[in-house]
Amino acid sequence: MKYIILEKDEGMATIRMNQPGKLNAMRIEMQVEMVQTLKKLAFDDTIRVVAITGVGKAFSSGGDIGDMEMAHRAPPFDLRRTLNQNLAGIIREIWNMEKPVIAAVNGVATGGACNVAMACDIVIASENARFGQIFLAIGLIPDGGGSWLLPRLVGFHKAVELIFSGRLVDAKEAEQLGLVNKVVPAEELEKTVKEYANLLRMFPSRALGATKKAIHKGFTMSLEEALDYEMTMQTLCFQTEEHKERVRAFLARKK
Repeated sequence: MKYIILEKDEGMATIRMNQPGKLNAMRIEMQVEMVQTLKKLAFDDTIRVVAITGVGKAFSSGGDIGDMEMAHRAPPFDLRRTLNQNLAGIIREIWNMEKPVIAAVNGVATGGACNVAMACDIVIASENARFGQIFLAIGLIPDGGGSWLLPRLVGFHKAVELIFSGRLVDAKEAEQLGLVNKVVPAEELEKTVKEYANLLRMFPSRALGATKKAIHKGFTMSLEEALDYEMTMQTLCFQTEEHKERVRAFLARKK
């Protein structure tokens, strides 16, 4: 792979966007590599947690301007297919993966990259992080799920303000708004992400994946539908060896 770096370490996979000279701008080739890698990790039983970050001083500045210029010459149908397969594909893979995905935001995260971070289950940011919906400034709308994710995270009026203004939000404000779970000094970012990963990979993988799915499905379900889905998934979890082994271990310790 040319535009991302994949590292695996004790059940944790880290995807590093690797175009630091251009603030890790997400050119089409990078997006293709990310979709392919996320698909493979989803079915890799040795991996229990995935992290996404950037090489150098940026998480990612979003879409590559050079790609946008080339898109002007593409037939509309081809352009729509490219958008659907690439950035939208990244968001789908993160959202649907039955493994926790952590965004380690080490610097600027704007445009589509901001929405990649928002789609992750946990967002940990360094003090250098900045977030921004900069689409309108170049005559585009938020894509990568931005118009869906942001209002659910920060509320309708704040989301409209951030999208309309395009202003950058620093790490502290992002934490206050609920965009970020935790802000840490830059030198502690990777250590903190590994601590979160170590915690998450202690849990039974089937139950953790089912929990993530239940939370995500709850966005579009009524309470009755959510209760029904929970009962179905709970019944399946009761059948797993992971659950049975942990119950036996708990009872043995109690005795």
